[in-house]
Amino acid sequence: MNKNLNEIIESQKVLDKAIQVKHHVNYDSVYDELKLALFVELGELANEVRCFKFWSLKQPSEKDVILEEYVDGIHFISSLAIAKQVEINLKVNDINFSINQDNTIPKNKKHLTKLFNSLFSKMHQLDSKEGITEWFNEYLSLGHSLGFSFKEISEAYFKKNQINFKRQNENY
Repeated sequence: MNKNLNEIIESQKVLDKAIQVKHHVNYDSVYDELKLALFVELGELANEVRCFKFWSLKQPSEKDVILEEYVDGIHFISSLAIAKQVEINLKVNDINFSINQDNTIPKNKKHLTKLFNSLFSKMHQLDSKEGITEWFNEYLSLGHSLGFSFKEISEAYFKKNQINFKRQNENY
């Protein structure tokens, strides 16, 4: 799995470089924007999962919609890790990714809500290498708790990465 995670990081470096060249920025000049973008994406993900919406009977979005939102977060946490030169030595092997056979989001709303709250509460840690590593690991755990296999995450990441390149080429 680390091989796939390293491939994600390398692919993110290429996308980031293209964006930086096109928009005349570097990691230092947009680091705060990257953190805010990650914060927004985490909120969008929570909104699609709907685990906190105790007042609503509406079900979570379809799994593919949630997966796309999830990998948007992978893009931004990867960029933050690259910016801080974090060695990608995450505990992916310690996370027991599994395939969710019924293709639905798990029903344990309380657990998911706690994971989201924990990630939101740790956003301030994204200014340190250790904080980024911890946050990235916890985000991967969220993916597992949402029922995604690492293969699904990786495939969705590369699909979205191609879309992001296309958007840059079309002056998104």
